[in-house]
Amino acid sequence: MTKLRTPLSFSRAITTIAAAIGWEAAAKVTGRSVRTVRHWSESDRHGTPTLDQALALDRAFIAAGGDHGPILSSYGLQLDVALVDAVACRTALAEDIAATTRETGDAISHCIQALHPGATPAQIYRAIAETEEADALFPRLLGRLKALLPGTGAGREATGEMR
Repeated sequence: MTKLRTPLSFSRAITTIAAAIGWEAAAKVTGRSVRTVRHWSESDRHGTPTLDQALALDRAFIAAGGDHGPILSSYGLQLDVALVDAVACRTALAEDIAATTRETGDAISHCIQALHPGATPAQIYRAIAETEEADALFPRLLGRLKALLPGTGAGREATGEMR
């Protein structure tokens, strides 16, 4: 049965290389056993070649007539995806900052109106409502900021893990 491999994965890149040069040759250029190289080609395994081994595999693929480095391409595509995710996260943060700024400004404006002598209960209630609306946006803003930190569960791109 043929295993499905994720298009951007290193396991698929290694399978592509092995299909062109053979498992024995892939093992030889990396200095590892055929079994190890086959494990690298399985997405349910966690091993990957070292940088030097990846370069050797890509070079062997090109020497066998390949027009690119499959591992390099995989890495580049994964990095592109991570950058898109990071840009999207930062864009969402910018939008949340804008919304929080608007709502906070409205809240402060209504609080100042509530300070005036003779402010009506309606004005005070409006200040309370506007302040509650602004306050409700801060947890989301904090979540977006924390998502920018590595290792906070923000995704593989935040931890640097790309398989």
